[in-house]
Amino acid sequence: MHYIGIDVGTQSVRSSLVNGEHRTVATATCPLTVYNPKPDYYEQSCEEIWKGVVKTLGELREEVSDEVWSGVVALGCDATCSLVVCDSQGTPLSISAVGEQDRTCLLWMDHRAKAETDHLNETCRKYAPLNYVGGAFSPEQQPPKLMWIHKHLPHIWSEADHFFDLSDWLTYKLTGSTVRSECTTTCKWGYVASLGGWDKEFISAIGLSDLLSLEKLGSQVLPVGSRVGTLTSTAAYDLGLSPTTVVAVPMIDAHAGALAMLQYKSDELTKSLGIISGTSTCVMGLSEDAVFVPGVWGPYQDVVVPGVWLYEGGQTAAGSSLDCIIQSHPAYSPDITYDKLNNDLLALATSEHNMHTLTKDIHVQPDLHGNRSPLALPWLRGVIYGVDLSRDYTSLLHVYLATLQGLCCGILMIIEAMVDQGLRFNQIVVCGGLAANSLYTRILATVTRLPVKVSRDSNLMCVGSAMLAQAAHRNLPLTELLTTNTETPSDLTVYREDDSLTVFYQLKYAVYKEIIKSQLRYAEVMKNFESN
Repeated sequence: MHYIGIDVGTQSVRSSLVNGEHRTVATATCPLTVYNPKPDYYEQSCEEIWKGVVKTLGELREEVSDEVWSGVVALGCDATCSLVVCDSQGTPLSISAVGEQDRTCLLWMDHRAKAETDHLNETCRKYAPLNYVGGAFSPEQQPPKLMWIHKHLPHIWSEADHFFDLSDWLTYKLTGSTVRSECTTTCKWGYVASLGGWDKEFISAIGLSDLLSLEKLGSQVLPVGSRVGTLTSTAAYDLGLSPTTVVAVPMIDAHAGALAMLQYKSDELTKSLGIISGTSTCVMGLSEDAVFVPGVWGPYQDVVVPGVWLYEGGQTAAGSSLDCIIQSHPAYSPDITYDKLNNDLLALATSEHNMHTLTKDIHVQPDLHGNRSPLALPWLRGVIYGVDLSRDYTSLLHVYLATLQGLCCGILMIIEAMVDQGLRFNQIVVCGGLAANSLYTRILATVTRLPVKVSRDSNLMCVGSAMLAQAAHRNLPLTELLTTNTETPSDLTVYREDDSLTVFYQLKYAVYKEIIKSQLRYAEVMKNFESN
């Protein structure tokens, strides 16, 4: 038997055919368009996303034999925590800032709801949902986005019959079911299963009392790994699969990656820290008991595996910040790759040790799109310290290296916030686009002083979704799929701390924290100025 995992990320749709041992058999990818009509506004097209799903499954079908394809029994999906609004016919409605009708997906990284976020966090502190997001909601999460639509797009609000997280919309498209996932609702909507689910007093307090019937939010919320249903005849035809194909309750993309990475657990499930590092970075910790970490989302119960609490820190912009900083440098050209930058840095410095220390006087705080964790400051912006008049390629190399170092320092700050509340980790497992950058992972191991494991399978989000499919098809709890550690030496590359660089990175981290302190002081100085 085989399973399909569908991963809808920020930049692409990726689908994989996965066997019962969680090994990828075939993979296909289709790029997605991200629309950025004005600062902080990010939108996508549900139609383009669905076409990407259809296209990638068609390519998978062409890669394998009829016998293998006929053995596909179930599929699972994950997606970014973006918002889709549908009318009573199930048609996605436009959330465009500029009136474009095909912009029907409000992307996770959209920060248009900053004012609504501030209002929610200032006036609703007494409500339980805030306790389970580190003390403050982010404009990336759905309650502030719903408040924005209610205020700024009243015609869309009046037409809306369903508000979906993107992965829940995908299962709706696949099965016709309006079931919601406990992963999406808990992590992004303020649903707290341990306290009875939806908090109607909170929903009223944020001005959305017309959602109190819960039908538009999701009156049926199911645990991850359970079964939504089977494919509709239309979806089965579009995807080239049998209508009997089982569809699993979905996950958010990072959480699917975290599930797959638990295959590489250490001696205890809760001692592995998962990092999903792509456009953004998600830092995933687990514990057996609920712990509240200021500035870190969670604790979220049962959203990755049953009986375990999840903590989700993160960097709103990671790979996207790196791309922006590099591509805006005068010496950048489109043929420059990260492998080339890494090789040229080593050649410039003549030794590994000397390469890292090239940035002694250059420091980058790379939160170009706000700080998600542990400061929870969506208004924070990036800093490059040590800029001179140089515009050459060597200058680009230095800024690139300093940005990688800054990203790793930001992860250490998140880990320290978790450790301060009693969580403990003995390894990091990384997946996502940045995981393919060996310089990033080497720096991460030394900055955090933890071994960093990188899976050689670059499709772990798809693998995680396929594991959901396997659990749903076989009616197994997800924990049973993790009872045997499937790690082999060929699966992983392991990076360890370079003791000769420990002091250097301790000093870099001290500077990183001082830069942020300075930024907070500058904001305090300027807060009373009002522009005309």
